[in-house]
Amino acid sequence: MSEAEKVEALEAQPQPSPSTEPEASEAAEVKRLQEEVAFWKDQALRAAAELENYRRRVQRDLPQHILQAQADLLRSLLPLIDSLNRGLQAAQEAPDLEKIKEGLEITHRQLLQVLQRLEVTLIYPDIGSLPNPELHEVLSTVPAPEGVQPHTILEVVQPGYLFRGLLLRPAQIIVTE
Repeated sequence: MSEAEKVEALEAQPQPSPSTEPEASEAAEVKRLQEEVAFWKDQALRAAAELENYRRRVQRDLPQHILQAQADLLRSLLPLIDSLNRGLQAAQEAPDLEKIKEGLEITHRQLLQVLQRLEVTLIYPDIGSLPNPELHEVLSTVPAPEGVQPHTILEVVQPGYLFRGLLLRPAQIIVTE
């Protein structure tokens, strides 16, 4: 039964006829009013409890929503970093383009500083170390060259990134067999 129906039911209760005793009439009215007060008190308590539950739920979930939104934003910046890395590599191979190289290096450094301020950590594993499945993605395996231990990192194809402990992207690596 909805709240409106309950109110209508309470209001629709028969009123005592004028021929009955005044005391019985007053007692019935007092009882009806007490029931109505109890009904509205119950409704107020329920509404207050629902509001408190909602407030707690929002306080609990809001930090996670903010963290996820920030991580989504940072993920969108990662291809830019990769493009800058490729531009730097191409500029190093063409020494006559010194100004382009310098500009790319400055831009790259600035972007990395921004990411550092946003608490983004670079994952760049050491060559020869063991891969960490929580932080590294193995793209391929190659036979171990002479003198290199098996199942170790041979090359880092793309670095990975962490944001406040949340993995944005694992480091992509090639390991030895």
